[in-house]
Amino acid sequence: MTEKNKKNSEENSEEKTNKFEQEQPLRHPLANVVQDGRSIKINDQLYSIIANERDALDLETLRKKYDPYLDQYDYLVGDVSSEHLRLKGFYKDEACTSIDKKELAIVDYLKEYRNPGGPYFILELTHPTHFYQHPKKKTHERYEREHNKKERFRSRRHYKGRRKNENNNNNPFKKRRVHQTKFKKKQSIAIKKEFGRHHSFIIKKSERLPVIYD
Repeated sequence: MTEKNKKNSEENSEEKTNKFEQEQPLRHPLANVVQDGRSIKINDQLYSIIANERDALDLETLRKKYDPYLDQYDYLVGDVSSEHLRLKGFYKDEACTSIDKKELAIVDYLKEYRNPGGPYFILELTHPTHFYQHPKKKTHERYEREHNKKERFRSRRHYKGRRKNENNNNNPFKKRRVHQTKFKKKQSIAIKKEFGRHHSFIIKKSERLPVIYD
């Protein structure tokens, strides 16, 4: 490889590293983040700081990284890896959603995706300003109503089936389809034989073939 090619390859490698080191443009507006003790306000929504291991919570980084899409979650988990903040949202356990998006999955998420010993923080939404409709778990009263409805439907079906069986049992003569066997009419074949001038007789030959109709 010539010296010219070496210089070109070095310049290309420097450009690639510079592209990665450059700060990427934001795809959303900067969030308004204000901290007051154990509380933090993000875009008019108030959160409570549950955990802040190794001072992972940096307000300036959170302002740049926070996306309004995260407003819908009840918990925010942020972990820092290679000086990059990653945010993940979770719902409360009573929300009707997949298990990996519930509060119970936070511990497993940190064990699986966070670097061992890496800094992280957990925020809990206490005063939301945006209210999202999440299907809730069935309450006890709702469960009782649906259960009673199913029981009434089953009893109605059982009653109809019992009435039908009783009607069948009360009628000892069951309707059956009778297959009638029909026969063709006798076919006569007349054979005239003559003996001499004045004597003659007729022989009748009959065929009886059964025909069955369904």
